[in-house]
Amino acid sequence: MLRVLSFLLLLSLASRCDGFLSFGMGGLSPACSGRRHPLQLFATAPAGEALPAIVTDPSTTKIIKTGESTYWLSHSCPGSDIISTKKQVIRESAKNANFPGFRKGQIPPWAMPKMSTFAIQESITSSLNDLLKGHDLVAKDGKVEVIEDVQEIGKSWKEGEDVHFTAEFETE
Repeated sequence: MLRVLSFLLLLSLASRCDGFLSFGMGGLSPACSGRRHPLQLFATAPAGEALPAIVTDPSTTKIIKTGESTYWLSHSCPGSDIISTKKQVIRESAKNANFPGFRKGQIPPWAMPKMSTFAIQESITSSLNDLLKGHDLVAKDGKVEVIEDVQEIGKSWKEGEDVHFTAEFETE
């Protein structure tokens, strides 16, 4: 029961995160500042020097160097990646799930939107890791700030849709 409560607390915290910090072996983890960003998508990129695309970049990916060591990026997480992450999160959560009124291992319907939001956050994190490694970029202190509110994206996300997001970061 304690594991389930701590998992739900983690989901609650993750839904309020607006960036990522380095964690472990160069990975990224959520960084919560407590502030809330309205959902805002940038139709046009800021002025700056665009980095050349690499073979693994989707056509929707743009990375622009906006200053000496600052970057802006626009990227998409494929819906198929989010779905597979969501299935994995549900499978792992069901192993320890024990909610009153539900059979052991059963996830209540009210927890499913939080699972989707968590899966979106994890997919954004892994795609950012892959994107930065592919371009040989290292974020200063491992921090990459996603501009959109992941909680709002999670509320409006329909299964199978790609998630488009923008982020800013500094390099060392």
